[in-house]
Amino acid sequence: MTPVAAQRGKLDPAFENIAFDQWLAELDQAHFHFTVKVPRAELSFHQRLVSSIDIKIDGRDLQDRRDHGNLLLLIQLTDSSGAHYQDHGDLDLSKLDPNVKDATLTYSQHAFLVPGDYELAVALLDSQKRDHSISLTKIRIAPPSQDFLVNAWSDLPAVEYIGNDVSPESWYLPYIDGRLRWAGATHSPAQVNVILNLAPSTAPGSRRAPSSGLAALLPSLKVLTQTGSSSISERTVLLDMSRRKTVFDQNAVHELDWPRLKTSLSDANTASIDIHSLENGQDDAQFFVSEVRRVLRASADKPCVLVVLTQPVAFESKEDREPISTEALPPCHVFYLRFHRPSQIPRSIDPMSGRGRHSRMGGGPMMGYPPMNEAFDQLASTLKPLNPKVIDVEAPDQVTKALAEILKAIIK
Repeated sequence: MTPVAAQRGKLDPAFENIAFDQWLAELDQAHFHFTVKVPRAELSFHQRLVSSIDIKIDGRDLQDRRDHGNLLLLIQLTDSSGAHYQDHGDLDLSKLDPNVKDATLTYSQHAFLVPGDYELAVALLDSQKRDHSISLTKIRIAPPSQDFLVNAWSDLPAVEYIGNDVSPESWYLPYIDGRLRWAGATHSPAQVNVILNLAPSTAPGSRRAPSSGLAALLPSLKVLTQTGSSSISERTVLLDMSRRKTVFDQNAVHELDWPRLKTSLSDANTASIDIHSLENGQDDAQFFVSEVRRVLRASADKPCVLVVLTQPVAFESKEDREPISTEALPPCHVFYLRFHRPSQIPRSIDPMSGRGRHSRMGGGPMMGYPPMNEAFDQLASTLKPLNPKVIDVEAPDQVTKALAEILKAIIK
């Protein structure tokens, strides 16, 4: 983490009229009984470490507060440079269950964190009675096992809190300001093309909704555009193979156009497949091949890298699966990232209970898939003449390894 990044901090206006520093100096208020735990940080598909601040409140302390006001939950993380990162949530006390005294309420706030030592202060404040309690603890976020990520995180803020959004925002996290620099030291005229297949089929005769799998695919797409190098050119294309349509195409990508991308996702997810598309379902593979050729031909004047992001695709039995022709195509390093549903859901992404208005649930920055059988992938074979490097992805660290391989191809 650079000195500039370390000094950023982020203050929450909710703290402005509160004597938070005085509370920390006193540490003698006990109006609420609560515990705070921070699970071990784990790598997300955003290629950043994520953890949660889990606050458990004894319901007996809330029984006599049910009729009015809010319970404010104030969170402050302080990094080793002394920069403060603040956030808050609140609980409407009028909506508490009459038997709240027999319950334990849990509030969870997710955050991206860079490795280092932090001081965590959490305070509970009754907005009407103005009584409070505060806790102070120290936490340590361990560095990753791969130096590749340490370099990629060089300009990130120490802490970024993650909101409680619904999809697709909860997958893409458009409000997160921190950007990776996984190729930041690279000076190359390379053209990096990324093709995301939105709507694969899972078995002959069946099609899955385009939104399936995007919890991993969208963060990975976002990461690929964050090279941190001004010399690398980038292009991003989204394909809806169910309708054989290119729904998004952005060239000279510095930052993805999220409003337009979101509209494309919405259109692909809600649009019905017309009769003509169903009758010509055997053309899906050739549509994909033609789009790959179109993108590669546009990269003829630069060193070329192509990255395909997809889930396994099984075609109809009558599908034309003729592999791509390399005629008139420039040489290109091709990476085929095939995303699978993990056999087990990691502990850290199980839904976490939270009953505040700003309670955070699991499944945002990580990948929370329900169990589901997958079809054998038949899409990769259409790229065989390009000698693609096929990388199977079940977990975020496999995307990290893919990034390292892609970077090697860029600097060749």
